[in-house]
Amino acid sequence: MTFSHFFFTTVVPTGLFMIMAGLGLTLTLQDIVRVITVPRAALIGLTGQLLLLPLLAFGLVQLFAPPPVIAIGLILLAACPGGITSNAYTFASRGDVALSVTMTTISSMLTVITMPLLTWLALKLYSPGAVMVQLPVLDIMGKLALLPLLPIILGMLTRALWPAFADKMVEPVRRIAIGLLIMVIVGNTVVSFHTLVKYMVQAGLVSLLLNVISMAMGYGLARAARLPPRQVVAITYEVGVQNISLVFTLAMVILAVPDYSVTALVYGLFMKTTALGFLAISRRILAGDTATAPG
Repeated sequence: MTFSHFFFTTVVPTGLFMIMAGLGLTLTLQDIVRVITVPRAALIGLTGQLLLLPLLAFGLVQLFAPPPVIAIGLILLAACPGGITSNAYTFASRGDVALSVTMTTISSMLTVITMPLLTWLALKLYSPGAVMVQLPVLDIMGKLALLPLLPIILGMLTRALWPAFADKMVEPVRRIAIGLLIMVIVGNTVVSFHTLVKYMVQAGLVSLLLNVISMAMGYGLARAARLPPRQVVAITYEVGVQNISLVFTLAMVILAVPDYSVTALVYGLFMKTTALGFLAISRRILAGDTATAPG
């Protein structure tokens, strides 16, 4: 087993499992019910994630006309929901975890329709003559939903049974989460260094623009809707952070064209860095909210 394989198949999943369990420590069923019964914030975020983000990706491809493998990879990125990573950053930044988890769950179900459609459009437009394959979307979405479910439930059960212990552990686990996210950024860069150097020029600009503009778009939508700061943070991450692991699955396993994952690899370098940077900004946003709160 190579270090690269060990890193991506063991270290990263174990770290994310721990983060998701810590995330569950902050959640109750009432939090989830609140988001579902007052869905305005979720609907705003899902509009940015499922409608505006793909339009942004197609617009960047039309504007910069990158090579077909880069163009298709960019569309695949826009087609994949935020997943565990966006939940982890929301938790680490003290955003609205319930909103983040709910949006991830809903978007995972809706992408049963949107992901095959966007994949088909990408191949149709930018890879003429490509062999069209049938995507096992139900299987993919099932795994996407189940991966974070177990650790979140464990965390929620811990909070329900031992609330004092859960409250005590939230902040230490949050600090561990930040450390793990930094480790993933550094580790991913080291492991994928040669590939990043090879494709940085071709994929760098469109990947960076997709990342920065989508995060700004999520932030702008939430601010324009005058949502509370914790929901602004959550929506920024949900719209601006994409599920790179799912892109790898689509490119390497289902479409069997590994080059389609190159854009996601380059994007991941920017995304992890800007997402961690926004974590610092989010603390100022939330601190300002606390400072202006009555009483």
